[in-house]
Amino acid sequence: MASTMSKTAGESPTAPFGIRALLIALLPILGVLLYLDGQDYDADLVELERRGSAAGLGADAFPDSIAGLERFGQIRRFDTDNLYEYINGHAEFFLGAGFQGLTVVEYGVPGGEQPVLVVNLYHMGEPLNAFGVLVDEAGGSEPVDLGSMGFRSGNGVTLIHGPYYVQISSYEDAVSAPEAGAEMVAALEGVISNPGLAFRFPDLGTVTSTRFVKEDYRGLGFLNGVLERRFERNGEEIEAFLVSGTADSVQHLVRAFETFFREDELPYRKIEKEGLTFYSVNDPYEGDWFFLPLGERLIGVYAPLDEGLAAAIKAFAKGSSG
Repeated sequence: MASTMSKTAGESPTAPFGIRALLIALLPILGVLLYLDGQDYDADLVELERRGSAAGLGADAFPDSIAGLERFGQIRRFDTDNLYEYINGHAEFFLGAGFQGLTVVEYGVPGGEQPVLVVNLYHMGEPLNAFGVLVDEAGGSEPVDLGSMGFRSGNGVTLIHGPYYVQISSYEDAVSAPEAGAEMVAALEGVISNPGLAFRFPDLGTVTSTRFVKEDYRGLGFLNGVLERRFERNGEEIEAFLVSGTADSVQHLVRAFETFFREDELPYRKIEKEGLTFYSVNDPYEGDWFFLPLGERLIGVYAPLDEGLAAAIKAFAKGSSG
């Protein structure tokens, strides 16, 4: 008995031979099962990760050629950790605005030795973040019809489309930055299912200025995130404003206006014109003005509703829905 106890204490317990043989036989089967389980992945998650590291930064959005130019050199990418290497001194602005990533691509004349155009594509996470950056960066630049909204200054353009803020700079007068911008927007359509925001105005005249009002537009607490644009029309200056959102939020804004009119006893009337509903307001302080809901936009004009303005807005509405 003593010798048996001594042997048990000094050696590791061993499973019977039959059990050990069974476990060894099961090893190949367990390996196959583990392999098959590894193939059962979430395709959406993998796609999300892929887009976050590549397409999410716009790498797949860049065409091989743009405005008659060919891609020059390597694509460069920057993230939140190294953005300062590209825009040292201004990186904090983008980081505080929702920056996710930057992709930089240069283009040059075929066979040339130097780039003549550079495209900076900032992924800002959400369309509203991109819009905020554009408004802050554009300053008094000339508006252009590019993407959801664009501006031109010198030999460059800036624009937004979906969550992307795009800067395009041309080093030669012969290279058209607006043309490159239009082609870049067309390329972005391949990776953006819905731009998310709509900031185009009807053609109400010659644009003289554009500004963004974050909240309490003209003292109205319910009117926030407003883009205001001034136009010269028939020798006079008029102001228009635009709010972009969802169709439901636009209708909510219309109801807020109606409540405001009733409480302040401001006379207004609804005018139906070819499927559009204009709200014409007789305002003792602002003068006669009007607004109308238009899908995911609400557009207002501080001028009396006349046939010329109505025709311009109807043409815009038809083009927006077409």
